[in-house]
Amino acid sequence: MALFNYASREITLKVVYYGPGLSGKTTNLQWLHEHLDEARRSKLLSLATETDRTLFFDFLPMDLGNIGGFKVKFQLYTVPGQVRYDATRKLVLKGADAVVFVADSQRAMRDSNIVSFENMKENLAANNLDYKTILFVLQYNKRDLPDIMPVEEMDADLNERKVEVIESSAVNGQGVRETFDAVTKLLVQEANRRQKMYEQGQVSASRALNTKVGTARMGVKSGKGGEAETSAGQQNLGTALWNDLKPSGAEKAAPSKLPPPPSFTASPDGIPELVDQLTRLIEERRKTEDEILSVLQDIRDRLA
Repeated sequence: MALFNYASREITLKVVYYGPGLSGKTTNLQWLHEHLDEARRSKLLSLATETDRTLFFDFLPMDLGNIGGFKVKFQLYTVPGQVRYDATRKLVLKGADAVVFVADSQRAMRDSNIVSFENMKENLAANNLDYKTILFVLQYNKRDLPDIMPVEEMDADLNERKVEVIESSAVNGQGVRETFDAVTKLLVQEANRRQKMYEQGQVSASRALNTKVGTARMGVKSGKGGEAETSAGQQNLGTALWNDLKPSGAEKAAPSKLPPPPSFTASPDGIPELVDQLTRLIEERRKTEDEILSVLQDIRDRLA
């Protein structure tokens, strides 16, 4: 889900490039990293395995405006394409706001595309993400090679949702920026839609925040119930955010490094304190995820 940094006033939206091995996911991220503004992107980090890699970096564009007073930052990831790294693919997909599926257009890769696509659906479900509603773009890569499938044939296999398709040759940079622009446009449109619904009173602050792309606003509008309704809304907001951040499932078995649920005064005066506590909570969660990635990298270095 979208991450909010109240100190820097940024929303971080996570985009995952998925697809079979050697379909061009890594090439996409490498090209983007090389051609995006150096001053607005982080280093390209890699978790290398014997035959595959997971890449990721952050990018903060300056031409997208803001949402509810927050700047928008994108976090781009690839997943390893090999079946043997399915646990890593599932981990990388966690919390994704949008997915780009990179399919190999070569006819010989048809079965691999389908297997990877079905695996993506399974891993989305395992992360409580709905394939039918998650923001999604298809990239048909390697269109410069011989013996490729026509777009109509690939659509029959992969495009049951009738999402936008970008034809590409990532090794030449063709279609790479167009794919990135397509998915970021979807993300910003959805965030703005949620923001507008909140401002029009169609959804509460807690419901708007408890979505894959939520509003950046922390305020709670009072309704007919006056102060009592406002206080209840603040409590629901804190509960919703805590439930999104706390460990679940297998994570509960191990000692958690996360602090206990934040407590705050259920009144308008308590909002600044709530924001501070939730900011610290999110930062602690990020530190924990960084430690997990560091351990994974160390394990792979030992296996190499």
